[in-house]
Amino acid sequence: MKRTVLLAALLLTLAALAGCAGGERDLAFEERYTIDADLDPEGRTMTYTQRAEITNTGSDSAEELWFHLYANMYKGLFQTEDGDVWVSSVTDGAGRPLSYERSQEGVLYRVELGEPLAPGGTAVILFECTVTVPDLESKYGMSPDGDLQLPGFNLLLAVYDENGWDTDPLPEEGDGRYAHTADYDVTVRAPEGYTLACNGDEQSVTALDGVTERRYICRDRRDLVLIACKNYVRRERQVGRTRVLGYFDPAVAGVTEAAMDQVMDAAAFALGYFGGLFGAYPHDTLVVTNAALGTNFAQSMEYSGLITVYFDLEADPTARTHITFHEAAHQWFYGAVGNDENEEPWLDEGFADFAGVLCLEAWGSDWPAWEIAANAAGAEQVKDDKVNLPADEHPVYQWGVYDRGCMCLKELMDAVGREEFLAILGGYCRDHWMGVATTADFLAAIEAGTDGDVEDILAEYIQK
Repeated sequence: MKRTVLLAALLLTLAALAGCAGGERDLAFEERYTIDADLDPEGRTMTYTQRAEITNTGSDSAEELWFHLYANMYKGLFQTEDGDVWVSSVTDGAGRPLSYERSQEGVLYRVELGEPLAPGGTAVILFECTVTVPDLESKYGMSPDGDLQLPGFNLLLAVYDENGWDTDPLPEEGDGRYAHTADYDVTVRAPEGYTLACNGDEQSVTALDGVTERRYICRDRRDLVLIACKNYVRRERQVGRTRVLGYFDPAVAGVTEAAMDQVMDAAAFALGYFGGLFGAYPHDTLVVTNAALGTNFAQSMEYSGLITVYFDLEADPTARTHITFHEAAHQWFYGAVGNDENEEPWLDEGFADFAGVLCLEAWGSDWPAWEIAANAAGAEQVKDDKVNLPADEHPVYQWGVYDRGCMCLKELMDAVGREEFLAILGGYCRDHWMGVATTADFLAAIEAGTDGDVEDILAEYIQK
Protein backbone atom coordinates (compact mmCIF):
# COMPACT_ATOMS: atom_id res chain seq x y z
CA MET A 1 0.00 0.00 0.00
CA LYS A 2 1.04 3.58 -0.47
CA ARG A 3 2.42 5.32 2.57
CA THR A 4 -0.52 7.72 2.84
CA VAL A 5 -2.97 4.84 2.91
CA LEU A 6 -0.92 3.01 5.54
CA LEU A 7 -0.73 6.15 7.66
CA ALA A 8 -4.48 6.63 7.40
CA ALA A 9 -4.97 3.01 8.41
CA LEU A 10 -2.71 3.47 11.43
CA LEU A 11 -4.42 6.64 12.56
CA LEU A 12 -7.81 5.01 12.18
CA THR A 13 -6.96 1.86 14.14
CA LEU A 14 -8.10 3.09 17.54
CA ALA A 15 -11.30 4.55 16.16
CA ALA A 16 -11.97 1.39 14.18
CA LEU A 17 -11.42 -0.74 17.24
CA ALA A 18 -13.89 1.41 19.10
CA GLY A 19 -16.41 0.93 16.29
CA CYS A 20 -15.76 -2.80 16.07
CA ALA A 21 -16.09 -3.23 19.82
CA GLY A 22 -19.83 -2.89 19.32
CA GLY A 23 -19.95 -5.80 16.88
CA GLU A 24 -22.10 -7.84 19.24
CA ARG A 25 -24.80 -5.19 19.26
CA ASP A 26 -27.90 -5.80 17.18
CA LEU A 27 -27.71 -3.01 14.61
CA ALA A 28 -29.21 -3.29 11.13
CA PHE A 29 -30.38 -0.56 8.80
CA GLU A 30 -32.53 0.27 5.81
CA GLU A 31 -31.11 2.97 3.57
CA ARG A 32 -32.86 5.51 1.34
CA TYR A 33 -31.02 8.32 -0.41
CA THR A 34 -32.21 11.36 -2.35
CA ILE A 35 -29.61 13.20 -4.43
CA ASP A 36 -30.03 16.52 -6.22
CA ALA A 37 -27.02 17.40 -8.39
CA ASP A 38 -25.70 19.99 -10.84
CA LEU A 39 -23.06 18.63 -13.20
CA ASP A 40 -20.62 20.83 -15.11
CA PRO A 41 -18.53 18.47 -17.25
CA GLU A 42 -16.49 21.19 -18.94
CA GLY A 43 -15.71 22.78 -15.60
CA ARG A 44 -14.93 19.31 -14.21
CA THR A 45 -17.17 19.83 -11.17
CA MET A 46 -20.43 18.64 -9.70
CA THR A 47 -22.24 19.91 -6.63
CA TYR A 48 -24.94 17.92 -4.94
CA THR A 49 -27.09 17.63 -1.86
CA GLN A 50 -27.63 14.15 -0.50
CA ARG A 51 -30.42 13.31 1.91
CA ALA A 52 -29.80 10.05 3.75
CA GLU A 53 -32.71 8.42 5.56
CA ILE A 54 -31.35 5.62 7.73
CA THR A 55 -33.86 3.43 9.58
CA ASN A 56 -32.65 1.28 12.46
CA THR A 57 -34.14 -2.19 12.00
CA GLY A 58 -32.10 -3.74 14.82
CA SER A 59 -32.90 -3.95 18.53
CA ASP A 60 -30.12 -1.66 19.87
CA SER A 61 -29.68 2.10 19.54
CA ALA A 62 -26.94 3.72 17.44
CA GLU A 63 -25.11 6.86 18.55
CA GLU A 64 -23.10 7.29 15.35
CA LEU A 65 -23.17 6.26 11.71
CA TRP A 66 -20.21 5.52 9.45
CA PHE A 67 -20.27 6.27 5.72
CA HIS A 68 -18.03 5.35 2.84
CA LEU A 69 -17.34 7.75 -0.02
CA TYR A 70 -15.84 5.27 -2.45
CA ALA A 71 -15.01 7.78 -5.20
CA ASN A 72 -12.18 9.06 -3.05
CA MET A 73 -10.51 5.65 -3.04
CA TYR A 74 -9.39 6.28 -6.62
CA LYS A 75 -7.46 9.31 -5.40
CA GLY A 76 -5.76 7.34 -2.66
CA LEU A 77 -4.95 4.22 -4.67
CA PHE A 78 -4.48 5.34 -8.26
CA GLN A 79 -2.78 8.71 -7.86
CA THR A 80 -5.60 10.89 -9.23
CA GLU A 81 -4.50 13.52 -6.76
CA ASP A 82 -6.25 16.38 -8.58
CA GLY A 83 -9.73 15.02 -7.85
CA ASP A 84 -11.80 14.83 -4.69
CA VAL A 85 -15.30 14.63 -3.33
CA TRP A 86 -15.45 17.17 -0.54
CA VAL A 87 -18.18 17.22 2.10
CA SER A 88 -18.68 20.82 3.17
CA SER A 89 -21.68 20.44 5.47
CA VAL A 90 -23.43 17.73 7.49
CA THR A 91 -26.74 18.54 9.18
CA ASP A 92 -29.76 16.71 10.53
CA GLY A 93 -33.26 16.87 9.08
CA ALA A 94 -33.94 20.13 10.93
CA GLY A 95 -30.81 21.80 9.57
CA ARG A 96 -28.80 21.49 12.79
CA PRO A 97 -25.06 20.85 12.27
CA LEU A 98 -23.79 17.38 13.12
CA SER A 99 -20.23 16.58 14.18
CA TYR A 100 -18.31 14.41 11.76
CA GLU A 101 -14.80 13.17 11.04
CA ARG A 102 -13.17 12.53 7.66
CA SER A 103 -10.42 9.90 7.40
CA GLN A 104 -8.67 7.58 4.92
CA GLU A 105 -8.21 10.47 2.47
CA GLY A 106 -11.94 11.11 2.46
CA VAL A 107 -13.07 7.51 1.91
CA LEU A 108 -14.55 7.22 5.42
CA TYR A 109 -16.83 9.57 7.38
CA ARG A 110 -18.04 9.13 10.94
CA VAL A 111 -21.17 11.13 11.80
CA GLU A 112 -22.23 11.68 15.39
CA LEU A 113 -26.01 11.74 15.72
CA GLY A 114 -27.63 14.51 17.71
CA GLU A 115 -29.53 11.87 19.68
CA PRO A 116 -29.39 8.06 19.66
CA LEU A 117 -31.14 6.34 16.78
CA ALA A 118 -33.56 4.03 18.57
CA PRO A 119 -34.87 0.75 17.12
CA GLY A 120 -37.52 1.54 14.54
CA GLY A 121 -36.41 5.17 14.31
CA THR A 122 -35.14 6.99 11.23
CA ALA A 123 -32.23 9.42 11.16
CA VAL A 124 -32.16 12.07 8.44
CA ILE A 125 -28.74 13.40 7.49
CA LEU A 126 -28.10 16.04 4.84
CA PHE A 127 -24.69 16.22 3.11
CA GLU A 128 -23.56 19.14 0.96
CA CYS A 129 -20.82 17.98 -1.40
CA THR A 130 -18.58 19.22 -4.20
CA VAL A 131 -16.98 16.89 -6.72
CA THR A 132 -13.77 17.91 -8.46
CA VAL A 133 -13.38 15.52 -11.39
CA PRO A 134 -9.84 14.23 -12.03
CA ASP A 135 -8.29 12.95 -15.22
CA LEU A 136 -9.41 9.39 -15.77
CA GLU A 137 -6.62 6.95 -14.98
CA SER A 138 -8.65 3.83 -14.27
CA LYS A 139 -12.39 3.82 -13.59
CA TYR A 140 -13.18 7.28 -12.21
CA GLY A 141 -12.85 10.68 -13.84
CA MET A 142 -12.82 12.36 -17.26
CA SER A 143 -11.11 10.68 -20.21
CA PRO A 144 -9.27 12.52 -23.01
CA ASP A 145 -12.22 11.67 -25.28
CA GLY A 146 -14.63 13.46 -22.95
CA ASP A 147 -16.18 10.41 -21.31
CA LEU A 148 -17.11 11.10 -17.70
CA GLN A 149 -17.37 8.19 -15.25
CA LEU A 150 -18.36 8.90 -11.64
CA PRO A 151 -18.85 5.66 -9.71
CA GLY A 152 -19.37 5.98 -5.96
CA PHE A 153 -19.52 9.79 -5.89
CA ASN A 154 -22.11 9.60 -3.09
CA LEU A 155 -21.95 8.74 0.60
CA LEU A 156 -23.01 5.19 1.42
CA LEU A 157 -23.66 3.76 4.86
CA ALA A 158 -20.91 1.37 5.93
CA VAL A 159 -21.89 -2.20 6.76
CA TYR A 160 -22.34 -3.08 10.42
CA ASP A 161 -21.65 -6.79 10.88
CA GLU A 162 -20.35 -9.19 13.55
CA ASN A 163 -17.11 -7.19 13.66
CA GLY A 164 -18.82 -3.84 14.11
CA TRP A 165 -18.66 -1.03 11.56
CA ASP A 166 -16.68 -1.85 8.44
CA THR A 167 -13.86 0.68 8.62
CA ASP A 168 -11.12 -1.40 6.98
CA PRO A 169 -8.75 0.60 4.79
CA LEU A 170 -9.05 -0.28 1.12
CA PRO A 171 -6.42 -2.58 -0.41
CA GLU A 172 -4.65 -1.73 -3.65
CA GLU A 173 -5.91 -4.94 -5.22
CA GLY A 174 -9.53 -5.48 -6.13
CA ASP A 175 -12.53 -3.20 -5.88
CA GLY A 176 -12.77 -2.96 -2.10
CA ARG A 177 -16.51 -2.39 -1.82
CA TYR A 178 -18.81 -3.80 0.85
CA ALA A 179 -22.38 -2.59 1.01
CA HIS A 180 -25.98 -3.54 1.62
CA THR A 181 -28.60 -2.65 -0.96
CA ALA A 182 -30.25 0.77 -0.84
CA ASP A 183 -32.86 2.82 -2.71
CA TYR A 184 -31.90 6.02 -4.55
CA ASP A 185 -33.89 8.90 -6.01
CA VAL A 186 -31.43 10.86 -8.16
CA THR A 187 -31.96 14.14 -10.03
CA VAL A 188 -29.11 15.48 -12.16
CA ARG A 189 -28.92 18.65 -14.24
CA ALA A 190 -26.29 18.94 -16.97
CA PRO A 191 -25.70 21.29 -19.91
CA GLU A 192 -27.63 20.66 -23.10
CA GLY A 193 -25.87 18.33 -25.49
CA TYR A 194 -24.64 15.85 -22.90
CA THR A 195 -26.01 12.34 -22.74
CA LEU A 196 -26.30 11.06 -19.19
CA ALA A 197 -26.88 7.61 -17.82
CA CYS A 198 -27.25 6.24 -14.34
CA ASN A 199 -27.49 2.68 -13.01
CA GLY A 200 -31.20 3.06 -12.39
CA ASP A 201 -34.46 3.50 -14.25
CA GLU A 202 -34.89 6.84 -15.99
CA GLN A 203 -38.11 8.52 -14.87
CA SER A 204 -38.10 11.83 -16.71
CA VAL A 205 -36.06 14.11 -18.97
CA THR A 206 -36.90 17.81 -18.72
CA ALA A 207 -35.44 20.64 -20.81
CA LEU A 208 -34.74 23.72 -18.70
CA ASP A 209 -32.91 26.97 -19.46
CA GLY A 210 -29.70 25.72 -21.08
CA VAL A 211 -29.65 22.48 -19.12
CA THR A 212 -31.39 19.11 -19.18
CA GLU A 213 -32.69 17.60 -15.96
CA ARG A 214 -32.93 13.84 -15.59
CA ARG A 215 -34.42 11.85 -12.76
CA TYR A 216 -33.60 8.22 -11.95
CA ILE A 217 -35.01 5.74 -9.46
CA CYS A 218 -32.51 3.07 -8.39
CA ARG A 219 -33.96 0.41 -6.11
CA ASP A 220 -31.99 -2.32 -4.37
CA ARG A 221 -28.61 -1.07 -5.64
CA ARG A 222 -25.32 -1.62 -3.83
CA ASP A 223 -23.77 1.45 -5.40
CA LEU A 224 -24.46 4.48 -7.55
CA VAL A 225 -22.72 5.48 -10.77
CA LEU A 226 -23.21 8.36 -13.20
CA ILE A 227 -21.80 8.54 -16.71
CA ALA A 228 -21.90 11.42 -19.20
CA CYS A 229 -20.53 12.32 -22.62
CA LYS A 230 -21.35 14.45 -25.67
CA ASN A 231 -20.43 11.65 -28.07
CA TYR A 232 -22.53 8.78 -26.80
CA VAL A 233 -24.71 6.88 -29.23
CA ARG A 234 -27.48 4.75 -27.77
CA ARG A 235 -28.44 1.17 -28.49
CA GLU A 236 -31.27 -0.90 -27.00
CA ARG A 237 -32.31 -4.52 -26.59
CA GLN A 238 -35.28 -6.06 -24.75
CA VAL A 239 -34.99 -9.19 -22.61
CA GLY A 240 -38.35 -10.03 -21.07
CA ARG A 241 -39.26 -7.06 -18.91
CA THR A 242 -35.69 -5.72 -18.90
CA ARG A 243 -34.37 -3.04 -21.23
CA VAL A 244 -30.67 -3.27 -22.05
CA LEU A 245 -29.52 0.28 -22.79
CA GLY A 246 -26.16 0.83 -24.43
CA TYR A 247 -24.20 4.10 -24.31
CA PHE A 248 -21.10 4.04 -26.51
CA ASP A 249 -18.50 6.61 -27.54
CA PRO A 250 -17.23 5.98 -31.10
CA ALA A 251 -14.19 8.14 -30.35
CA VAL A 252 -12.81 5.45 -28.02
CA ALA A 253 -10.55 2.83 -29.58
CA GLY A 254 -12.41 -0.25 -30.75
CA VAL A 255 -15.93 1.16 -30.43
CA THR A 256 -17.21 0.27 -33.89
CA GLU A 257 -20.77 -0.43 -34.98
CA ALA A 258 -20.01 -4.15 -35.13
CA ALA A 259 -18.43 -4.12 -31.66
CA MET A 260 -21.40 -2.25 -30.18
CA ASP A 261 -23.79 -4.86 -31.60
CA GLN A 262 -21.57 -7.65 -30.33
CA VAL A 263 -21.57 -6.31 -26.77
CA MET A 264 -25.30 -5.56 -26.76
CA ASP A 265 -26.14 -9.04 -28.08
CA ALA A 266 -23.85 -10.62 -25.50
CA ALA A 267 -25.36 -8.61 -22.63
CA ALA A 268 -28.89 -9.54 -23.68
CA PHE A 269 -27.96 -13.22 -24.00
CA ALA A 270 -26.29 -13.19 -20.57
CA LEU A 271 -29.37 -11.76 -18.85
CA GLY A 272 -31.53 -14.58 -20.16
CA TYR A 273 -28.97 -17.29 -19.48
CA PHE A 274 -28.04 -16.24 -15.95
CA GLY A 275 -31.66 -15.53 -15.13
CA GLY A 276 -32.47 -19.14 -15.87
CA LEU A 277 -29.64 -20.43 -13.67
CA PHE A 278 -29.58 -18.06 -10.72
CA GLY A 279 -32.90 -16.18 -10.63
CA ALA A 280 -34.44 -13.43 -12.73
CA TYR A 281 -32.40 -10.25 -13.17
CA PRO A 282 -33.70 -8.00 -10.38
CA HIS A 283 -34.02 -4.68 -12.21
CA ASP A 284 -35.96 -3.22 -15.12
CA THR A 285 -32.86 -1.75 -16.79
CA LEU A 286 -29.29 -2.85 -17.43
CA VAL A 287 -27.02 -0.10 -18.72
CA VAL A 288 -23.99 -1.09 -20.81
CA THR A 289 -21.25 1.35 -21.77
CA ASN A 290 -17.75 1.18 -23.13
CA ALA A 291 -14.90 1.57 -20.68
CA ALA A 292 -13.64 5.08 -21.24
CA LEU A 293 -9.97 4.11 -21.65
CA GLY A 294 -8.84 1.59 -24.21
CA THR A 295 -5.71 0.42 -22.40
CA ASN A 296 -6.38 -3.00 -20.89
CA PHE A 297 -9.21 -5.33 -19.91
CA ALA A 298 -9.08 -4.20 -16.25
CA GLN A 299 -11.01 -1.08 -17.26
CA SER A 300 -14.16 -3.21 -17.46
CA MET A 301 -16.24 -2.89 -14.31
CA GLU A 302 -19.50 -3.92 -12.68
CA TYR A 303 -21.98 -1.82 -10.77
CA SER A 304 -25.54 -2.62 -9.67
CA GLY A 305 -27.48 -2.23 -12.91
CA LEU A 306 -24.58 -0.96 -15.06
CA ILE A 307 -21.46 -2.49 -16.59
CA THR A 308 -18.55 -1.00 -18.48
CA VAL A 309 -16.83 -3.12 -21.13
CA TYR A 310 -13.32 -2.74 -22.51
CA PHE A 311 -13.45 -2.59 -26.31
CA ASP A 312 -9.89 -2.41 -27.60
CA LEU A 313 -9.30 -6.15 -27.97
CA GLU A 314 -8.21 -6.51 -31.56
CA ALA A 315 -6.34 -9.80 -31.06
CA ASP A 316 -9.43 -11.89 -30.35
CA PRO A 317 -12.93 -10.37 -30.41
CA THR A 318 -14.22 -13.36 -28.41
CA ALA A 319 -12.47 -11.88 -25.39
CA ARG A 320 -14.85 -8.91 -25.55
CA THR A 321 -17.84 -11.25 -25.45
CA HIS A 322 -16.29 -13.14 -22.54
CA ILE A 323 -15.71 -9.90 -20.61
CA THR A 324 -19.32 -8.85 -21.24
CA PHE A 325 -20.52 -12.17 -19.83
CA HIS A 326 -18.23 -11.79 -16.80
CA GLU A 327 -19.44 -8.27 -15.99
CA ALA A 328 -23.07 -9.26 -16.56
CA ALA A 329 -22.61 -12.20 -14.16
CA HIS A 330 -21.74 -9.67 -11.47
CA GLN A 331 -25.38 -8.59 -11.49
CA TRP A 332 -25.91 -11.84 -9.58
CA PHE A 333 -22.53 -12.21 -7.84
CA TYR A 334 -22.13 -8.75 -6.33
CA GLY A 335 -25.42 -7.07 -7.21
CA ALA A 336 -27.97 -9.67 -6.05
CA VAL A 337 -25.71 -11.69 -3.73
CA GLY A 338 -23.31 -9.31 -2.02
CA ASN A 339 -20.03 -9.96 -0.24
CA ASP A 340 -17.10 -8.18 1.39
CA GLU A 341 -14.73 -7.48 -1.49
CA ASN A 342 -11.89 -6.73 0.92
CA GLU A 343 -12.10 -9.96 2.86
CA GLU A 344 -13.51 -12.48 0.37
CA PRO A 345 -13.30 -11.08 -3.17
CA TRP A 346 -13.49 -14.54 -4.72
CA LEU A 347 -17.22 -14.67 -3.91
CA ASP A 348 -17.90 -12.15 -6.66
CA GLU A 349 -14.88 -12.34 -8.98
CA GLY A 350 -14.33 -16.11 -8.94
CA PHE A 351 -18.07 -16.79 -9.25
CA ALA A 352 -18.46 -14.26 -12.08
CA ASP A 353 -15.49 -15.80 -13.89
CA PHE A 354 -17.01 -19.26 -13.55
CA ALA A 355 -20.45 -18.08 -14.67
CA GLY A 356 -18.91 -16.16 -17.56
CA VAL A 357 -17.26 -19.31 -18.93
CA LEU A 358 -20.52 -21.23 -18.62
CA CYS A 359 -22.22 -18.48 -20.58
CA LEU A 360 -19.50 -18.54 -23.21
CA GLU A 361 -20.11 -22.28 -23.69
CA ALA A 362 -23.86 -21.74 -23.95
CA TRP A 363 -23.17 -18.98 -26.50
CA GLY A 364 -21.56 -21.66 -28.66
CA SER A 365 -17.94 -20.55 -28.43
CA ASP A 366 -15.05 -23.00 -28.47
CA TRP A 367 -12.67 -20.45 -26.96
CA PRO A 368 -10.45 -22.36 -24.46
CA ALA A 369 -11.57 -20.39 -21.41
CA TRP A 370 -11.37 -23.33 -18.98
CA GLU A 371 -7.85 -24.10 -20.15
CA ILE A 372 -6.76 -20.49 -19.77
CA ALA A 373 -8.16 -20.34 -16.23
CA ALA A 374 -6.61 -23.69 -15.31
CA ASN A 375 -3.16 -22.62 -16.52
CA ALA A 376 -3.31 -19.43 -14.46
CA ALA A 377 -4.72 -21.23 -11.41
CA GLY A 378 -1.88 -23.73 -11.52
CA ALA A 379 0.92 -21.22 -11.90
CA GLU A 380 3.79 -21.68 -9.47
CA GLN A 381 3.11 -18.38 -7.69
CA VAL A 382 -0.48 -19.31 -6.75
CA LYS A 383 -0.83 -23.10 -7.02
CA ASP A 384 -1.21 -23.35 -3.22
CA ASP A 385 -3.16 -20.09 -2.81
CA LYS A 386 -6.46 -20.36 -0.93
CA VAL A 387 -9.24 -18.60 -2.78
CA ASN A 388 -11.00 -17.09 0.24
CA LEU A 389 -8.10 -15.00 1.52
CA PRO A 390 -8.41 -11.20 1.81
CA ALA A 391 -7.63 -9.23 -1.34
CA ASP A 392 -4.16 -8.08 -0.30
CA GLU A 393 -2.97 -11.56 0.78
CA HIS A 394 -2.95 -13.17 -2.66
CA PRO A 395 0.50 -13.49 -4.29
CA VAL A 396 -1.07 -12.68 -7.68
CA TYR A 397 -4.55 -11.25 -7.22
CA GLN A 398 -5.89 -12.01 -10.70
CA TRP A 399 -4.81 -15.63 -10.72
CA GLY A 400 -5.62 -16.36 -7.09
CA VAL A 401 -9.06 -14.74 -6.98
CA TYR A 402 -10.42 -14.97 -10.52
CA ASP A 403 -8.77 -18.08 -11.94
CA ARG A 404 -8.41 -20.25 -8.85
CA GLY A 405 -11.90 -19.21 -7.78
CA CYS A 406 -13.21 -20.22 -11.18
CA MET A 407 -11.41 -23.57 -11.12
CA CYS A 408 -12.59 -24.32 -7.59
CA LEU A 409 -16.17 -24.07 -8.80
CA LYS A 410 -15.39 -25.96 -12.01
CA GLU A 411 -13.87 -28.89 -10.10
CA LEU A 412 -16.82 -28.96 -7.72
CA MET A 413 -19.19 -29.01 -10.69
CA ASP A 414 -17.27 -31.85 -12.33
CA ALA A 415 -17.33 -33.86 -9.10
CA VAL A 416 -20.98 -33.25 -8.19
CA GLY A 417 -22.45 -33.20 -11.67
CA ARG A 418 -23.36 -30.18 -13.74
CA GLU A 419 -27.11 -30.06 -13.09
CA GLU A 420 -26.72 -30.88 -9.43
CA PHE A 421 -24.06 -28.25 -8.85
CA LEU A 422 -25.90 -25.50 -10.71
CA ALA A 423 -28.98 -26.33 -8.64
CA ILE A 424 -26.88 -25.88 -5.48
CA LEU A 425 -25.59 -22.55 -6.80
CA GLY A 426 -29.11 -21.44 -7.65
CA GLY A 427 -30.25 -22.28 -4.12
CA TYR A 428 -27.29 -20.37 -2.68
CA CYS A 429 -28.40 -17.32 -4.67
CA ARG A 430 -32.01 -17.62 -3.52
CA ASP A 431 -30.99 -17.98 0.12
CA HIS A 432 -28.87 -14.79 0.03
CA TRP A 433 -30.78 -12.75 -2.54
CA MET A 434 -30.24 -9.02 -1.88
CA GLY A 435 -28.22 -9.94 1.19
CA VAL A 436 -24.55 -10.49 1.97
CA ALA A 437 -22.98 -13.95 1.72
CA THR A 438 -19.73 -15.41 3.05
CA THR A 439 -17.59 -18.40 2.17
CA ALA A 440 -19.16 -20.16 5.17
CA ASP A 441 -22.57 -19.68 3.57
CA PHE A 442 -21.33 -21.21 0.32
CA LEU A 443 -19.79 -24.15 2.18
CA ALA A 444 -23.09 -24.70 3.98
CA ALA A 445 -24.86 -24.86 0.62
CA ILE A 446 -22.30 -27.37 -0.68
CA GLU A 447 -22.60 -29.50 2.44
CA ALA A 448 -26.39 -29.54 2.25
CA GLY A 449 -26.36 -30.42 -1.44
CA THR A 450 -23.69 -33.15 -1.53
CA ASP A 451 -22.76 -36.35 0.25
CA GLY A 452 -19.49 -34.97 1.57
CA ASP A 453 -17.45 -36.38 -1.32
CA VAL A 454 -15.89 -33.06 -2.29
CA GLU A 455 -13.85 -32.46 0.85
CA ASP A 456 -10.57 -32.91 -1.01
CA ILE A 457 -11.49 -30.17 -3.46
CA LEU A 458 -12.60 -27.82 -0.69
CA ALA A 459 -9.39 -28.51 1.24
CA GLU A 460 -7.28 -27.68 -1.80
CA TYR A 461 -8.93 -24.37 -2.51
CA ILE A 462 -10.53 -23.02 0.67
CA GLN A 463 -8.97 -22.05 3.97
CA LYS A 464 -11.26 -23.00 6.84
